[in-house]
Amino acid sequence: MVLIVAMDVLAEEISTRVEGDRTMLPDQAVAYQINASHTGFIKTGPRPPLREKWKVDLNGAISYPLIVKGKVFVTVANTSTYGTKLYALDAATGQVLWGPIDISGTYYWSNAAYEAGRVFVVNFDGLLNAFDAGTGTLLWSQQLPGQYAFSSPPVAFEGIVYTGGAGSGGTVYAVDAENGSVLWAASVENGDHSSPAISPDGLYVSYACAQTYKFDRLTGVLLWHYSTSCEGGGGRTPVYYKRRLYVRDWATSPSGYILNSKTGRLSRHYDASYSDPSPAFDGNLGVFLHDGTLERRNLNAGAPIWSFAGDGGLSSAPIIVNGFVYVGSSSGNIYALRLRSGREVWSTNVGAGIPGPDEQNVSQPLTGLGAGEGLLVIPAGNLLIAFD
Repeated sequence: MVLIVAMDVLAEEISTRVEGDRTMLPDQAVAYQINASHTGFIKTGPRPPLREKWKVDLNGAISYPLIVKGKVFVTVANTSTYGTKLYALDAATGQVLWGPIDISGTYYWSNAAYEAGRVFVVNFDGLLNAFDAGTGTLLWSQQLPGQYAFSSPPVAFEGIVYTGGAGSGGTVYAVDAENGSVLWAASVENGDHSSPAISPDGLYVSYACAQTYKFDRLTGVLLWHYSTSCEGGGGRTPVYYKRRLYVRDWATSPSGYILNSKTGRLSRHYDASYSDPSPAFDGNLGVFLHDGTLERRNLNAGAPIWSFAGDGGLSSAPIIVNGFVYVGSSSGNIYALRLRSGREVWSTNVGAGIPGPDEQNVSQPLTGLGAGEGLLVIPAGNLLIAFD
């Protein structure tokens, strides 16, 4: 679905503190769905029609890209053995600048975040590494304690790296970005498949049965816990936007929740099927991919303002770049639509299927579209393709 949020809370999201922070620069992608709130939005970028700038084959399933300071960072499933590989590519040419660096671990999963010249990568076994973004030099390595199954992509914000782990219950971790020391750890109902979402006043995670938590980012103090009548394994990455938290759940019905980010109270439900990816937001507009159809909806009215089915195989989490919505298909088509009207203005086939973000699967890194520094970057099969 698509949801529109009142303009009187715009300053909460688009403020000097948040938008100007080094981890949420308006022209860089630093986390899953571009920023640490996971809103899938970037202010500037190419305008369609786009042209292919470069294409590389990385010989494995590819994560969402980080796009920062002339480089594109991805983790890639290591098809010859367990674990993954970390690459830094030249954003202008696609040439490998450093790597691949082997990221050991069980299964083929790892994911990354960026802040202040460092790339942070966590693997399935809970080994969190920090690399110098310019050279690939390992800066520190921290084995996160107390859990054994890690499937939550990290975020980095104001000098702290956040992620979650599962196995015996669940744990949310805050790690010093400078030296890797664990600053705090907090218990949750399971701790898997939920990249933390950041707001100016807290950190949010959400697990099966919409078990959702808000913590103080600096101290780990629990600020609220939204609980339902069940709990279990499997989470979804929440999205924070303008004092609202958008939560998707596979175990309850209705499966979409909009929570007040200040109080944790349920504001309303929305339709969100099992495989629906994260929504994207810009200004007072929101775009959801629901049951394979891209929709922009009015929060209060509930009815779609426009909808777009493409070729019937829409799969990726949508992102919004410079007033245009981009969404990929399992057939390999990538589409650009005008955000306000939903009119298709450009499409092309990238030569391989564009996978949806499978948040319940550790057989490959969590994937997704990326945009930053004038590029649209698309993982498709073993290919990474850049457009400008």
